[in-house]
Amino acid sequence: MKRTIVTVIILLALFSTRTSAAEFYIVRDRTTQKCTIVDKPPVTNTMTITLATDAIYKSRGEAESAMRAIKVCSDGNSTK
Repeated sequence: MKRTIVTVIILLALFSTRTSAAEFYIVRDRTTQKCTIVDKPPVTNTMTITLATDAIYKSRGEAESAMRAIKVCSDGNSTK
């Protein structure tokens, strides 16, 4: 009985960490020419939204640093 409870607790802990892991993406709006950091996978099947990079960042700070290094985003056309 104790083994079952411990197993269930471990499985729940593993599942909750995977689902709560933060992911940040850098997207660019072709209409406004601005880059934005989003925390949900972007919908890129529209004509206006594109991924500025294929990378997935683990923190917002990491994404902000990367956004400054991307040429199309570093021209002052970025929002957070």
